[in-house]
Amino acid sequence: MHIRINIPSWSIGEYGRSLCGLLPLRRDYYLNQLKNEIQAWAENRRVYLLSSGRFGVLAAIKQLGLPHPRVAVPAYVCPSVIEAIRQAGADPVFIEIEENSIRFDRELLASKIHRGQIDAVLAANTYGLDQDYQYLKSCGLPVIEDAAYQSGYKMQDSDTPCGLRCPVGIWSFNFKAMTSVGGGVLISNEPIRELENLPHPYLNRSLASRYLNYLIRSVLRTAIPKKMPGALPPAPYDHQEIRQSLLRISQTGMSNFQAAIAYTQWIHRKEIFNRQTQNAKILREVVSKNPLLSLLEGHEKGAVVHLFPILLNIHPPHISDAVLEFRQFLYQQSIQTEVPYPIGHVQPDTHPNVYNLVSRLILLPCNAGLKTGHMNRISRALETACHRIEKKYNPKSSNPG
Repeated sequence: MHIRINIPSWSIGEYGRSLCGLLPLRRDYYLNQLKNEIQAWAENRRVYLLSSGRFGVLAAIKQLGLPHPRVAVPAYVCPSVIEAIRQAGADPVFIEIEENSIRFDRELLASKIHRGQIDAVLAANTYGLDQDYQYLKSCGLPVIEDAAYQSGYKMQDSDTPCGLRCPVGIWSFNFKAMTSVGGGVLISNEPIRELENLPHPYLNRSLASRYLNYLIRSVLRTAIPKKMPGALPPAPYDHQEIRQSLLRISQTGMSNFQAAIAYTQWIHRKEIFNRQTQNAKILREVVSKNPLLSLLEGHEKGAVVHLFPILLNIHPPHISDAVLEFRQFLYQQSIQTEVPYPIGHVQPDTHPNVYNLVSRLILLPCNAGLKTGHMNRISRALETACHRIEKKYNPKSSNPG
């Protein structure tokens, strides 16, 4: 058994509808079904089915109608978001994050807004953790809700689902709470010129290859051998290295094939959310019992996460070694972890909180495709890893006598 990061929570429904989505007679059937479902749920706001969430970011920024807008974005964010901002003809303005958080530093953001250096705000909910929307909407600028990870989930402290809290909201279906073979959704109060009359592709080699990959993952799940791609042992990594796949932005609509799987996930979203919430609860409990670990700020609100972020509380200069050893031990227990997003677009002297976050961050599997037994195995491995790391790097605290 090897517990991987990205395992789609697919079953017979996704398999069957994906094949039906290839039939010529049903070329637009699932596109229409998905759009009608979301449109009714979203209180008849405009709904656009897209090839990816990052294309939604691009289109939303272009809709601002500014020649060269300056868009505030949290300095810790997926590179695909940065690329989408740039391809929209805008300048990303990287705002330092709060300590141990993915949220904007409010004082720094407010200062730049006061000095007239920001035209709009892209509120990226990295790992499914929320920005402070009440504050952002009070800033007097256009706010784009990048709720890519959350796909309609309702936070514990909110009456409004994720994606509907701003005039424009964006979801992604590429290994998030709900997973299709890529694809995304943009929901808007107003028509988006860039997205009217988009072509919807039928099927191509890239989609077919990705579907086969996801199909194997969803069928074999934890039985996929380590030797197969995607399960390399943890090693030191370059904070500036960016996967090229994150920089590609297809500017088309969602395909009927993608919509067939997304539609199936959508109508079963409550079950998917519940499974991920239960999985996260198991990990949250083990973190709460161990002082060597902590959650990111805002995680207590019950976000739906397919990657569960935790922080390792070891002081410099040993933190990098401790994080690597921690991940390597989990790998020895057949538990895959993920590296943080690259941060080469900012520097330690200007964005120290970003570098501190990345140096301590460990990303654990927590998707709806994992069962309680898998999550308990991860919990036990976390406890053992903490004991080993504590004994090596904090020997006084682990042996108080």
